Amino acid sequence: MSRGARLRGITLKASRFKGRGHEMALWHGKHEVAHTRNGQADIRLTRAGVRAMRDELRQDARIDLRGPGFDWILVRLRVTADVERALEILRAAVRADT
Repeated sequence: MSRGARLRGITLKASRFKGRGHEMALWHGKHEVAHTRNGQADIRLTRAGVRAMRDELRQDARIDLRGPGFDWILVRLRVTADVERALEILRAAVRADT
């Protein structure tokens, strides 16, 4: 979360999903774009972003697509390379949110 919070335009504040186990989240403007729990990051890539990256995301074993029409994806965070991948996707999420 701390590395994601350093991205331009991102702020760290309470998650709107707090009752579901997510305490803090990354926000871009008025939109929550990421939160973490249990070694996983949920990233709001937007439906258009998921659609544009679908083939790439499906090939990555660290990523779970939620299903048709969902704009959130799940990224498993086990090693440093997973965190780097999550940050790449977070950057794409910020671009998609503008």
